[in-house]
Amino acid sequence: MEPVTVWWAPVSAAAPGLAALLNPAERARRERYLRDVDRDRFTLGVAITRVVAGRRSGLAPERVPISRRCPDCAEPHGPPVIAGGPHLSVSHSGALVAVAVSPYGPLGVDVEEDSGRIGDAIARRLLADDEPHTGAAGLLVYWTRKEALLKATGDGLRVPLGRLHVSAPHEPPRLRAWDGRPGMPARMDMRTLGPAAGHAACLALLDHPAGVPVEERDAAGMLGAAGPG
Repeated sequence: MEPVTVWWAPVSAAAPGLAALLNPAERARRERYLRDVDRDRFTLGVAITRVVAGRRSGLAPERVPISRRCPDCAEPHGPPVIAGGPHLSVSHSGALVAVAVSPYGPLGVDVEEDSGRIGDAIARRLLADDEPHTGAAGLLVYWTRKEALLKATGDGLRVPLGRLHVSAPHEPPRLRAWDGRPGMPARMDMRTLGPAAGHAACLALLDHPAGVPVEERDAAGMLGAAGPG
């Protein structure tokens, strides 16, 4: 069975030449970021997506047809979509960028830096009534699990996080219940990922084959050989 793949790269892998892989709309979006680190994270997410999808399709990375149409306003700042697949999800936080790729169905990846910003105020809208507050580290795990789920379904943060009931942080990730969507837990598989120290990450797989393998790979070497064709 072909694996679902999660590609990891540190922000330091954002070599200047990778910007050449971006299309005009992506370059314009890149320039709107005020901080270098945000431009680098965005560039890496696009570059990894294009190189991985280009390898699968036989296209040069800069020719991979990626749509970023926002489902709410139709502007080009939505999640990346490639007609005919593969399915994609991108996340970045702190020093890391993750791109998850699946040939089977929708998926969501979320990585978060352990910056100490998720405190009691966020916990009140993050946790469902039956989810225990287990401290800052536990809240970070809850957050990555719920963000990954909402990315996989395409809902994003339009759905209140408290409607999702997930397993406790010390347990394997699992969607226990989704208020208003009783059939969703049976359709969802979740995996804990192994990012670099100081980060937490989770992968959510919607309507995937049972037992599908997940492989985590280093994207830095792949990007080193990438360039416009």
